Amino acid sequence: MSTGISLLEKQILALHYNGTYITNFDFKKAGEEIGIEVDLADREKMLKYLLKNANEAGKMPQLAQALATLMQKRIATYNKLLENYPNAKDIIVQYIQKTRSTIMLLQQRARMNPYE
Repeated sequence: MSTGISLLEKQILALHYNGTYITNFDFKKAGEEIGIEVDLADREKMLKYLLKNANEAGKMPQLAQALATLMQKRIATYNKLLENYPNAKDIIVQYIQKTRSTIMLLQQRARMNPYE
């Protein structure tokens, strides 16, 4: 078991917080987009590796953008679902709001100095 999970990691991993389920393959693809090779493993391990290596390589803004782009695509899918299933509006709108909050958290984290 891991030594703990940060708020950012929890936000990204948990559908309850995030509104978007990010798969192992999504993490692998995000890594490839920024030039970091990530082996398929459990999602938490992959995310920790990706965050650590992106931070060390100075690529947190690029990683945040890759994940934000993925989440924007999910929001577009949610919007299509809203059109097709208006009775599910309450649930879908919650997922959209949570996903937007996670995007803002990623963007904020990408701008932070890790030494502050």
